[in-house]
Amino acid sequence: MKKFLAILSFLFCFNLAYAGLSVDPSVTNVFGEPGSTYEGKYTVKNTYERNINITVEVTKGNTFSANKDADVNSWLVFEKYKYFIPAGEKVEVPYTVKVNENFKGSISARINFSVDQEEGQMISISISVPIYVTVQGTENVDFGIDSLDLYTAGDFISYKLKLENKGNVHIRHSGNVEIYTKKKKKLLKTLPIQETVPTYCEQKRDFNERLLPKTDLKKGKYVAVFKVRALGKEVTKEIKFKVSRLGEIVTQ
Repeated sequence: MKKFLAILSFLFCFNLAYAGLSVDPSVTNVFGEPGSTYEGKYTVKNTYERNINITVEVTKGNTFSANKDADVNSWLVFEKYKYFIPAGEKVEVPYTVKVNENFKGSISARINFSVDQEEGQMISISISVPIYVTVQGTENVDFGIDSLDLYTAGDFISYKLKLENKGNVHIRHSGNVEIYTKKKKKLLKTLPIQETVPTYCEQKRDFNERLLPKTDLKKGKYVAVFKVRALGKEVTKEIKFKVSRLGEIVTQ
């Protein structure tokens, strides 16, 4: 009996568009137990002033190593891989996700929608969108801050954070940074860490972001506490630093 996958979430509310082609949704997350299936669809629009033919191609994405030998076309199946779209019209492209009983953690793919080139055409137009499948009941959320540094870039104090994802599912972290005076005697500021691009399972990723204008901190010694959260887990890391009279950063 077919079991329905619980959730399909769109991380972005806009579609992905390039030249005369658009695809909606641009990112898909599916959550389901082993043995379950899900039926979904993409909406592909032709914004050219001419008719086009498109080809759908599926390739492997960032996947937990235990699932690396799975044939992507065995678990992500499209009804058709060729479509004709009249000028200004759109088509729905149905697909089925089949979560194998042996899958663990996560598995993913990229779906490429390309406009078939006409004779003499020099430019190839295509859009690639990811689909992430999380196998419920098998998730291992395990990540940490591998390294952390503060530096001055222009008029801002910025940070470089390397996140290491040791788990079997990809994460999109968020959180906050707390700025304290020397020896954490007084909390001065709490600044947000905005959700951003994913860190894939069994990989590391660098994040370089502005923290605050350097004029916001006077000359002195401080402590920054980074609190990073994803999928119900939080990790922290502290860094001590000094601000010079000119607003330059020296870490300790």
